[in-house]
Amino acid sequence: MSTTKFSRIKKVTRGKGAGKAFTPDQIKTYLEGQLFEVAKLIKEFIIAEAEKGGRHKFRKDGKDGFVNSVNVDFTTDGVKIDLPGHAQYIENGRKPFTKKVPLSEIIKWLKRYRVVSRDQKTGKYKKVSQNSINSTAWAIQQSIYKNGIKARPFIEASLQYTEELLAEVIDEFLVPELISIVEFHFDKK
Repeated sequence: MSTTKFSRIKKVTRGKGAGKAFTPDQIKTYLEGQLFEVAKLIKEFIIAEAEKGGRHKFRKDGKDGFVNSVNVDFTTDGVKIDLPGHAQYIENGRKPFTKKVPLSEIIKWLKRYRVVSRDQKTGKYKKVSQNSINSTAWAIQQSIYKNGIKARPFIEASLQYTEELLAEVIDEFLVPELISIVEFHFDKK
């Protein structure tokens, strides 16, 4: 069996011989399971798109706000995608000479990625102290204020991927599976 992007989606297995009809709860459970797998694929794509062109990859160990804050759910209205607040700065960038980034957020970022400064004369890493973290954060804040942050658009590509994936899953997987379990019975007169 070849591996496709739908390899995590499971086929419906029917009971042997009894010919019992699926209950609405069984169908609902089946569809929810399939949509959960599709949601995971969409989340993985969003994270990969947001990382493109960046200097750092998002941490997958649970300590990164972006990875933990991206949620994809299916509702009766459609697909609901929740992104963290700083996703707008990844998408649109940040123009120079606008409001400064809060130092507290930069300090959190420095600690999360374990960024340390180097001695300018020797090039060796300095010991991490609160003073060195604060001075590094201030330097980064000033650089962002003067130079801005380059935009890395990812939302449009993510929405397009979501639409294409859903159409493909519905057309090529869900509809044929559901049609294969439909049986017609006619009353005899």
